[in-house]
Amino acid sequence: MERGKITWLDKIVITRDEISKQPKVSVEGLWSGKDRRMISRMLYKAMRKSSNVIIQKHKQADLIASETEEKKEPKLNKIEIMARARAAKKYKKELEEANKDVRGQK
Repeated sequence: MERGKITWLDKIVITRDEISKQPKVSVEGLWSGKDRRMISRMLYKAMRKSSNVIIQKHKQADLIASETEEKKEPKLNKIEIMARARAAKKYKKELEEANKDVRGQK
């Protein structure tokens, strides 16, 4: 008796579960230890390439956002803030004295 020919499709499908975000692997076909080593190396390289692409896309998005964003006033340090507060207080005091002088003349 002669064995019939069996055909199958060698395939590995890796997906991420939507709910738990865990990777799910389904394997069909015959795979050897050499194949496993080669596949793991190829998968590692592909994942590195995809992460680099994502990083480049983020950098491009940040660059576009920074070009379109209006230039903001730089943050003041504590000394500058205190100096502005003192100047505003002095200006307010001068206005109050000027108002007293105007009221006193009437």
